[in-house]
Amino acid sequence: MSSCASQTTGRNATSTGGCGIRTRTPSLPAALMGRAMRRLNDWAARHLTDDQRANRRAALLPTPLSGPGFYADPVDLTGLSNGEVIRSESVSPRVPRRGVAIRRFLVRSTDTAGDAVPVAATLLEPRRPWRGSGPRPVVVRNQPINSLGLNAAPSRRIARGTYIDAPPLLPLLLRRGYAVLIPDHEGPRMAYSAGIMAAHAVLDSVRGMRHLAPELVESAMVMDGYSGGAIATAWAAQEQASYAPELRFRGAVCGGTPTDFGLLQHSMNTGLGSGLLAAATIGQAREYPELAELFGDFALYMAIRMKDLPQIRLAASGLARLDMNALAAVPDAFDSPIARGIIEANKPGATAPTMPVLLYHGSHSKLLGDQFIPEEGVVELAHRWRHLGADVEFLPVPGEHMIAAGWAMPTVLRWMRAALAD
Repeated sequence: MSSCASQTTGRNATSTGGCGIRTRTPSLPAALMGRAMRRLNDWAARHLTDDQRANRRAALLPTPLSGPGFYADPVDLTGLSNGEVIRSESVSPRVPRRGVAIRRFLVRSTDTAGDAVPVAATLLEPRRPWRGSGPRPVVVRNQPINSLGLNAAPSRRIARGTYIDAPPLLPLLLRRGYAVLIPDHEGPRMAYSAGIMAAHAVLDSVRGMRHLAPELVESAMVMDGYSGGAIATAWAAQEQASYAPELRFRGAVCGGTPTDFGLLQHSMNTGLGSGLLAAATIGQAREYPELAELFGDFALYMAIRMKDLPQIRLAASGLARLDMNALAAVPDAFDSPIARGIIEANKPGATAPTMPVLLYHGSHSKLLGDQFIPEEGVVELAHRWRHLGADVEFLPVPGEHMIAAGWAMPTVLRWMRAALAD
């Protein structure tokens, strides 16, 4: 949990946390809010099924994709090693990508609890020969999925021709002749924001790529991700040495990185970012079942209806300025032992990456600053990793969350090109 303390002037005023993050307290008096929530919880309790109330985590899982085919559950993962390819297929998107061969594949991975799960990934490889020295370089591109439904997974969106790269680096990387690997880093449960699951998904996708494309085994590799994709990148960079020591990366680039959900409580809860904060909480509950027990009945009812939504609709739900504490089944939910444990478990920095890392972020020191993801969390992560001996560069850039992503693109491309040519 963050150490930032909330300081409020007036019953319904804007408050400033101890980290200088401005947030708003609920506009209704506490007693009125309490009565309203009791009525909503009573109403929701009558509309939840016995199964949903008995197994809250299961009720929050995404709806499985119907029918046989690529996404059908593997019969048995027993005996398979991490990264072993379960199935693969060539993909012809509805919107063709000329001059690019596309393959998606399913590998064996492990979730946060260490249980075997299938993870999908997509490899895009230019058809023209690589003219540089050595084998064709690989960029592991961790797309900010920020969604809860399986239809939003990159492997599915690429095949359907609805994939949107953010920031739009993919065409530039392919034009340079790099192969690009895009993992479904939220895993099979679409566990948005769960760091360990994302790390395993990314690293096992790389292992699977090396089985599927032996010509890329000796390729120079870098990882990249922004926002939700930066969660996957930071955790994969941190976990690589212990989880996949045979893999070698030349570097990792993380932009707009959420590092501490305690900070996000102050910057997003009850504000326009509350929809994505709620979605991240649902994603965490899919990996940490005990978190689902903190959902009040109305929160559970609403979460079940949100469980398959894509990023845009989840972000739009922030217009309701959701208050996670008011929706919880316990007072001060963010400060409960369960929440504190999960926040700490998903805060990177305990071990250092063995590869160089570039962290960049929209900064108040330049212009505007990231209004959703507090800069101080990334600064702290840089300090922690450096203290542990990591090679970390921190780049403050102008802009809020979205502008900063575009502003940094030239620097990010130069940094990756230098790393891959090392």
